[in-house]
Amino acid sequence: MMFTGKRIIWLGIIVALLQSGALYAMVEQRASILRGGKDIILLSEPIDPRDFLRGDYVTLSYDISSISADKISGSRPEVSGLIDVYVTLVKGSDDRWSFASASWEARSDLKPEEVQIRGRMMNYGYLAPDSTYRVNYGIERYYVPEGQGIAIEEQQRERKIDVVVAVSDEGEAQIRALRSDGSVLYEEPLY
Repeated sequence: MMFTGKRIIWLGIIVALLQSGALYAMVEQRASILRGGKDIILLSEPIDPRDFLRGDYVTLSYDISSISADKISGSRPEVSGLIDVYVTLVKGSDDRWSFASASWEARSDLKPEEVQIRGRMMNYGYLAPDSTYRVNYGIERYYVPEGQGIAIEEQQRERKIDVVVAVSDEGEAQIRALRSDGSVLYEEPLY
């Protein structure tokens, strides 16, 4: 089958449209969480990794990043590899959200004052029942303007950095902003 000039042009246009659509879908998924997700505030915990190849960023950890196995209800999935864990959070008197419960399956009976965030963790079959799991929520890294990362990490060591997180109804999370002592340091644009 021979390709004529018009067919090559049409094929190129179709490929470009498909690639553009895929990129738009990725950006729109993130933006829809920022637009319509419920905002929660988590206190970040100090952590000090370095990666000079990826630009300035702050690595974030939270008290919900480590969960004791006995606090997760249900039976742990039998599959190896990445598995989901659903963590229910409640708002405290200081406006920060904290751990209320966790489950291996999404809850459908959330109270209005609760938010459920989906995390992922590696499932190792050999973990003991009293183990502590390391859970990632996709909000563990935040890129900042060049030269600002070290200053933020210093404040983080003093436990002064709050992270405003938008959480969708499905439990997907995106960082909306970083705050220090109530003042917004950085706010994530929708696009």
